[in-house]
Amino acid sequence: MIPALRPEKVFALIVGIESYQAGRGWSLPGPARDALRFAEWLTDTAGVPPAHVHLLLSPLAQSHAETSTPATWENIHRTLFKELPNCDGDLLWIYWAGHGYLDPKHQLLLPTADATVGLTSHLNLQAALRWWQSSNIPSGNFRRVVAIGDTCRIEDRRARSLKFGTNDPEAGDHTPERRQFVLYAALPGEAAKNDAERQAGQFTDTLLKHLAGKAVDTSIDGLVDIARAVQADFAILRAQGEAWQTPQFVISNGWDGSSLFGNHWTDTDTATGTNFELGGAPVLDQRAWTDLGQLLTAPSLPAYSYDAYRWAFEVSDCAVPPDDALPAAHLLDIVRDLDSRQGRHGFPLALPFIRHLAARASGNSAGSWAAEAHAWVDRTCERLGSAPVPFPPGPEPEGPALHIQLEPDGDNTYWTRMWLYQREFESVWESSQPLEMDAVRAALGQQLFARGSRTPGRIEFHVPQGLLDERFESWQIPWRGNRMQELGCVFEVVLCCPDDRRGLATAPWYRKWAWLKAQGGRHPLAVRDVHDGDVSALLGASLQETEPPVVVLAEVTEPMIWDTLDAVLDGGVPIAIWWRTAAVREGTAEPIRTALAVDAAPFDVQTLPALLRRARINKQPLALMWDDPGRIPERQTLIS
Repeated sequence: MIPALRPEKVFALIVGIESYQAGRGWSLPGPARDALRFAEWLTDTAGVPPAHVHLLLSPLAQSHAETSTPATWENIHRTLFKELPNCDGDLLWIYWAGHGYLDPKHQLLLPTADATVGLTSHLNLQAALRWWQSSNIPSGNFRRVVAIGDTCRIEDRRARSLKFGTNDPEAGDHTPERRQFVLYAALPGEAAKNDAERQAGQFTDTLLKHLAGKAVDTSIDGLVDIARAVQADFAILRAQGEAWQTPQFVISNGWDGSSLFGNHWTDTDTATGTNFELGGAPVLDQRAWTDLGQLLTAPSLPAYSYDAYRWAFEVSDCAVPPDDALPAAHLLDIVRDLDSRQGRHGFPLALPFIRHLAARASGNSAGSWAAEAHAWVDRTCERLGSAPVPFPPGPEPEGPALHIQLEPDGDNTYWTRMWLYQREFESVWESSQPLEMDAVRAALGQQLFARGSRTPGRIEFHVPQGLLDERFESWQIPWRGNRMQELGCVFEVVLCCPDDRRGLATAPWYRKWAWLKAQGGRHPLAVRDVHDGDVSALLGASLQETEPPVVVLAEVTEPMIWDTLDAVLDGGVPIAIWWRTAAVREGTAEPIRTALAVDAAPFDVQTLPALLRRARINKQPLALMWDDPGRIPERQTLIS
């Protein structure tokens, strides 16, 4: 039983950082003033002795805030891990206002005032909370910790120049009787709004309005209601276009990253296992897990798995995790991840995930599985009393693509075959004899001209590796009147080398393409930049070792282009981009990401054909290999 709180048994670490050693670009007016206002509430209305409140501020030079102990890494760590643990306290408040980033494990990294770009000193909030929930704290002390972060929660990989490193405190044995409540200003991936003119964080401003007039014991007992009131205020502000963030709270975050719902800051229906924290959704019951174990037996992830994972959050009005990747490699583990998170709209996040997978599987060879999956969702909803789970929107329709296959016959002539693909294969034209390249170009122009308004959006050339240096995208085709246009400026133009992927290279090619379809095009490991120093006889083996990468950006000099493309084919990598040799030779080639206008942010691999077309319009001579194994027909599948 946790005893009633008395103000003299409450301690606090209050941090407000406006000025960083990293430079003026990091300046953030407002956090020091917010920290002072929070400290004033603690020492005034809440009645906490001023000597118990450790105030660490790094204000801007023009700030009128009183300077206190600077918020450097050394001062913060000494206060939090040496001085405060030795105090005789029942409750610790941690308040932090300043910059914040999420690492790949979703831990909040809080740069200290002495952070620089080359050495970004910081406090890992989750590591600190683990430390305070361990045997490092004397038994009986600090049974409750409340942490409040008025910071952004942007993933650190978007700030590539920062070097956070690892210097986390080592936690002792876990002591589960210690309860922790964490209130964030924003969901993962969101920025927290700061009003520079008023020098106030929008989140702290709203929170203090709900803390006003409350004593320390009243505020602690009503933390969930206070957090929900703050969330309700932000919902109104977002509807009015005055806010973009969504505050979030987490109760007792455990060692394994899952939420532990105790009986002090949340209500739980022990009969059903339903957690009502944050007005949330029920979790799966044992019957649902038993049936799901029989349903999810596939050894690999199906196509659209990441799309289903993302949609589960979107349809529940929850923020999508910011790292653009699935949390696990197996469906059951993904469902476990979803079930440990907070859902909304009255159903567990796992239900829309399975619904989406079933909807995408309907109508193909997995139709019977889809029917069973839909039935599982409906049964589980009824048994848990959940709200009905809607059906997802259909996938964006794939536009028609014209495929041209060139099979060498010797003497620079080629047997030529053309087909269309849009949901099915349709034969278009076949040469009666081998053609020279000029004749192939003329035949293509005639086919496009004859189709008029029904022309495809993409042209795919299926060629042997030796033709990869042919600049198909620069072919001139008939246009309006007697004018000609470059093929690659009017259509998406891609190259395919399926015949050069036969034999042992076929399996990794198919495996990598299946990974792309399952994981989605924004996965952080999907793309690999290859430079001259990476090119060796073992590059192909390196590329083949795991499912990613599925894209190679060949940032290599002219002599290395062919060796790189050899490694791409050996490694089963289905997609590659490289500069045409003239651009490399003339020294006009810039970084490929820059030419594609994607160097400042992650991009979706699926958009590469469109990005290449835009680059060609901007006179960037880039080539794109795009080898989709599902777009190669057997002759008997073509419809005349």
